[in-house]
Amino acid sequence: MIRTVVFDFEGTLVDFQWQLAPAQAELREAFAAQGHAVSGNYAQMWNAAADQAVAAGRLHALRAALGPVYDRWDADALTRWSPRPGAAALLQRLAARGVAAAMVSNIGRSALAAGLERCALQRALAPVLSRDDVVHLKPHPEGVRAVLALRGCAPARALFVGDSLADVAAARAAGLRVAIVRGGECDEAAFATAAPDHFVSTLDEVDALLDAPGG
Repeated sequence: MIRTVVFDFEGTLVDFQWQLAPAQAELREAFAAQGHAVSGNYAQMWNAAADQAVAAGRLHALRAALGPVYDRWDADALTRWSPRPGAAALLQRLAARGVAAAMVSNIGRSALAAGLERCALQRALAPVLSRDDVVHLKPHPEGVRAVLALRGCAPARALFVGDSLADVAAARAAGLRVAIVRGGECDEAAFATAAPDHFVSTLDEVDALLDAPGG
């Protein structure tokens, strides 16, 4: 039986509001100005730069230089986030079943905390790991593995619920089954070569996955 459900935030428990195209254009300029590669998306650029920064003992400097750019786009999305229908009710049902709910998000700590509080979701999730709490962002599995360690939960007893290819990759690398909520960062066609275990159209469908084969 699933004992822990690990959620993504934006696109999963709230709607997706990050303005990807202009945000990534600004981030490419910012990474290039710092002498870093600019291939891949916002998470892949960060992870490549973080590997170099850690090796050089300059992770703090990287956060100081690039963090404000990410934070600005987080803050912009925060002004528009609304909870997905059924988000609070799902977390309440999980708690009633004795199933822990946790979170790993590529959103920074400030906007994530504000978004969770505004949507009245913060008390039902523990731990909550933001971009500022890890070295690597999803699709790297660092955050997912950290949550499982903190919960004392084996991967086979956990389910990841997200909305993006990065969520599928992070969950798979950490050994978790993964469900994708339609209508988030990535449309369904994007998963043709990286299929999740489940697609759901609404959060109300997640309950049935806790006892699905393999769970």
